[in-house]
Amino acid sequence: MALLHERDKQRTTVYAPAHVIAWPIIMLFILAYVEAVCYLGLFQTLTGYISGATILLAAEIFQENGKVVPKILVLISFVPSTFMWVILKERYSGWRYFGPLLFVIEAGLLTLYMVIATNLSPLVGAEATTTMVIIVISVLAMSLHNVHSLQVMPDKAQIAITGLFGNFASSTIHLLALARTGKSTATATATSKQLLYPLIAFFGGAFLGAFGFTSLGFIALTCPIATLIVMAIFSLGGSRT
Repeated sequence: MALLHERDKQRTTVYAPAHVIAWPIIMLFILAYVEAVCYLGLFQTLTGYISGATILLAAEIFQENGKVVPKILVLISFVPSTFMWVILKERYSGWRYFGPLLFVIEAGLLTLYMVIATNLSPLVGAEATTTMVIIVISVLAMSLHNVHSLQVMPDKAQIAITGLFGNFASSTIHLLALARTGKSTATATATSKQLLYPLIAFFGGAFLGAFGFTSLGFIALTCPIATLIVMAIFSLGGSRT
């Protein structure tokens, strides 16, 4: 069992450049950014947080003229797409260029999302066929994003996927522990930064995504797309070493 665990660990770290310690934070920024665009542009629909999509679905069911269909579509498409990416990850993660390829695929899906949504804007309705197509494309991109977050610096992956509330709770608990144990200032500062940066990334991504969509529409997705391309380039360089 230990041998299998070690083998999996080696496979997942083949392409993860150890010097890029900020990547989990960047992944969280991208997730929050895209979710803000989805919420504002796709009729209050979240495509990256399955828990958020479920809560919104429950709320819409009890609202008059609630936009239920998009939320149901997210739930239906998110699970199989996640399984698909996990299966591909398990099968090909030993390939040195697999990590860069995932960044490129996600950037390509977001580009497709941006181009279609921009050309069809304003979208005619939450249950229109074109809206459904865009939602599925976004779910494919964000489910890949969540799976890939487990591959980018696996030892710190939890930072990238726990999100706002988990990190807020962790930071609060840790600060109370620091007050009781009286750890050194250096230790407290280092740990606080580790917990604070994900919160800043989440807030920053959400607010910049909302501002970008309000100002530019779906063209605002250029920001996460460009970021993913840059990460693919750096990851490609790391995979050769």
